[in-house]
Amino acid sequence: MHVRKVFLIIFLNILLIYKNIYSDETLIGTTSNNFLKIQLPARPAAIGESYVALADDINSIFYNPAGIGKSMLTELSFTHAEWFQQIRYENLSFLIPFSFGNIAGAINFLNISTMDKTLSISPLTYTKEYTFTPYSLNGILTYAKEFTDNLFVGLNLKFVNYTIDSQDENGSSFSILSDIGLIYDMPFLKGFSTGLVFKNLGPSSKFISENYMQPIDMKVGLAYAMDFLALSADIAYPLDNNLNFYLGGEINLFEILSIRAGYKGGTINQPTFGAGINYARFFVDYAFVPYSEENLGITHRITASYKFGAPESKIIFNPKVFSPNNDKFVDYSFIQKDIMQKNKVKNYILTIYNELNEPVIKTSKLHPDTKLFWNGFDSFKKIVPDGTYYGKLETIYLNGIKSESNIASVTVDNTPPEVKIDANPKMVKPGQITALYAPVKFSPAVFDLHGISKWKLIIYTADNKIFKTFEGTGEPKEITWDGSDNTGLNYVNTGTTYYYIMYAADSVGNWGKSISDKVKVLLREIVITLSSDTLFDLGKADVKISVYNDLKKVANKIKSLNNPTVVIEGHTDNLPLYSSKYKDNQELSEYRAKAVGRFLVELFNIKPEIISTVGLGDTQPVASNDTPEGRKKNRRVTIRIKTSKWE
Repeated sequence: MHVRKVFLIIFLNILLIYKNIYSDETLIGTTSNNFLKIQLPARPAAIGESYVALADDINSIFYNPAGIGKSMLTELSFTHAEWFQQIRYENLSFLIPFSFGNIAGAINFLNISTMDKTLSISPLTYTKEYTFTPYSLNGILTYAKEFTDNLFVGLNLKFVNYTIDSQDENGSSFSILSDIGLIYDMPFLKGFSTGLVFKNLGPSSKFISENYMQPIDMKVGLAYAMDFLALSADIAYPLDNNLNFYLGGEINLFEILSIRAGYKGGTINQPTFGAGINYARFFVDYAFVPYSEENLGITHRITASYKFGAPESKIIFNPKVFSPNNDKFVDYSFIQKDIMQKNKVKNYILTIYNELNEPVIKTSKLHPDTKLFWNGFDSFKKIVPDGTYYGKLETIYLNGIKSESNIASVTVDNTPPEVKIDANPKMVKPGQITALYAPVKFSPAVFDLHGISKWKLIIYTADNKIFKTFEGTGEPKEITWDGSDNTGLNYVNTGTTYYYIMYAADSVGNWGKSISDKVKVLLREIVITLSSDTLFDLGKADVKISVYNDLKKVANKIKSLNNPTVVIEGHTDNLPLYSSKYKDNQELSEYRAKAVGRFLVELFNIKPEIISTVGLGDTQPVASNDTPEGRKKNRRVTIRIKTSKWE
């Protein structure tokens, strides 16, 4: 509705302004290129030249270029006009529809009978100098497109050569003119259209020594077209004349014969008549227009045209691969269509073929508002086998025109990925469960034709409780497990049996899994990292009593191992010390490592001989020291618990 209101407001304002400025009968005979007022094609001429809103084919070039945007077929046309006073007018036109808009063109040749050029010797005596033949050779290029739903816009560029006397160097002129037109199909009034066109816009033409304005014209129209009946009415506001009006209609009989009549009123009042036949997209139209009021004579127009091809249409499947396994993830592939004049579609027919070009399903005629998709089922409502399939969309328009789309491919994939996984280092003894030494390196081997979207590695206990989970997206890389659980605080009981299994999903949601492996996990090293900000105050090396419980857990883990050795590492960021009793970060890190060691020995009775400490200062950062967050991560104490005996 918004587009309609804007269009009507613009139309009414232009109409009022134009009427006040132009339309003056005193200017009759003062404009150039008046042969452009001769409307060539026979069909519009037969209905009183009332074609501004009805335009929808190659004839639109002469009446309203916006109508070119409504044509969906390639067209060729030839028109011959027998005018009064031995004037003949020929036209050859073409129209080619594209998805980006329609292109049309015309070449026109006007031929006037030979005349004598005379020289006055006396008031009553003339002498003949030579004969000459006035003519015009002009061309038109047209572009038109449906810019929004139901609103068509078109532009003509006219290249006009008009020669009165080819032997006189000033006896001809060349002009470049333009036409601009709009057509709006009213969705709220089915079958009705309105149109507006400005014609022959351009600078003046010069003959001999004088400039002459162009025959600028503005026309508005209203039309109704449904099934076998079309009615139209136009009003013209020419620059060099008074208001003129045009009425007409046609009846189509048996889809072969058309009977037409119309009336032109205003400056000259005259009826118009005509008929047309069509067979297999070949059309012949005739118009009979008598100019009896001024005794000018009778005019005849005959047009032969041919329409061929089909409207361009394209489809793609989105996504290109889907899995109709009813898991609510990529169960369908939608058909995205790019077709001409969606509002003129009657229905669609979708056909899906297998790789042998055999149809697996063909829909009935679908309503144009139907959302098109394929769920992977065949005509027997069974899921088709995995593989590549091909879809084709047939579009049937209200006027009977049919269009077939390109062949688009889509792949059905219900096959899960192949998933394997290996773990090292390990010890294999005949008749015994395989033992893994932690830290463990898992090496996944995952394959799927359409790629891996996500994966998950689960380590669980004998009673099926999840102990550790690793997950990620894309192809999985090598995974290192230090023996800790999901909290990072607890570690495996060395020598205990665990299970691990790898899951992987492809791009359409099919999940595959590896064989579940049963192993005994033996700890070789436990690495525990504690934040220095939690353990110590800024610039100090005294352990806070608030971390008692955290260090108690560490002590309990050390006591649970056979013959453990403990290395405590102190780490800092790279900021210099200003208000500390320690001379630099290196010394601070050494004292902090020793402080944690004393805490474990004095409060939890850890044997001092199994503990060694080292200060590493800022030499081994785990994050950037350029940000506060990174520096915080680098301020840490790392406790490495190693055991030389695993069973």
